[in-house]
Amino acid sequence: MPAKSARKTARKSRSLKIAITSIDPACHDHNGLYDEGCYGCGCNDDCCQWGCDIDIATLKLIFKNRKLIEPLIKAKLEDCFQTGLKEDDDYAGGAYRETAVRKKDTRCFFHLHEPRGCSLFYLWAKKGLPKRIVPTICRVYPITWHRGRLFVDTPLRKLCKAKEKTPKGIQVPSIFETQRKEIRALFDIKK
Repeated sequence: MPAKSARKTARKSRSLKIAITSIDPACHDHNGLYDEGCYGCGCNDDCCQWGCDIDIATLKLIFKNRKLIEPLIKAKLEDCFQTGLKEDDDYAGGAYRETAVRKKDTRCFFHLHEPRGCSLFYLWAKKGLPKRIVPTICRVYPITWHRGRLFVDTPLRKLCKAKEKTPKGIQVPSIFETQRKEIRALFDIKK
């Protein structure tokens, strides 16, 4: 089998779930995203200023739906990335690309120009595209992962909903609890 075909076969057989062997206790202690989650806070989408890593399965879905995405972001998909495809087993499917950040407003290229929010979240929530179109890191933030370890990405931005003080008399579940559905969908947690 030629090397190129072997790589394709290996990539196809890689899991679409990320293997996790340990969970930082802070995931169970840190306040979660309550009420409306990210959309219920005044952070102005601060986490979108870094861009994000997008795994290979999500990339394929994005390119398949380019006719819906490009008008929302006012850019060609080819201009939305700062790297080519990088192989890395720490990502679902074993590879990813890093998104670029727009110079004009220092937001990820997939961020909507108006109103706030992400074009990929919008297409999932409002237009019925598969949730898989939303990058893993965006679905679980402020939880993140590295080499089998799940942890809270710190320091959190000042206005992040997960950093807000809990109103008196309200019990807020942990970040792990509020993100549990996404964690189960995206990670293979080994006990």
